[in-house]
Amino acid sequence: MIRVLKSYKTEIHPTEKQKLKINRTIGVCRFIYHFYIAENKEIYKAEKSFLSGMDFSKWLNNEFLPENPEYLWIREVSSKAVKQSIMNGEKAFRKFFRKQSGFPRFKKKNRSDVKAYFPRNNRT
Repeated sequence: MIRVLKSYKTEIHPTEKQKLKINRTIGVCRFIYHFYIAENKEIYKAEKSFLSGMDFSKWLNNEFLPENPEYLWIREVSSKAVKQSIMNGEKAFRKFFRKQSGFPRFKKKNRSDVKAYFPRNNRT
């Protein structure tokens, strides 16, 4: 059986407002991923375990953001994009603990594939 895979190349032409939203979303996603990795790095050093994505999300929204209003810009982007960044970090830690990959690393701005989730038909 021969399997044929097709791919499509798509080019977008966003407006200035859309470019700002895209860049903001990607920046927040990178920040949240790094924040999750940094918090879990401290936990790993102390306990040799890690905080799950769900627990981190609850802590971030219910404790950290209300106590640190200077970080409220995190809420300016889609909550689904933030949640997906946390889940990407959790996936990296799970692979590390299963010995499928090395310890999760921080992503560099110019040399990395930052994965960002953009929900369709979202007003924000």
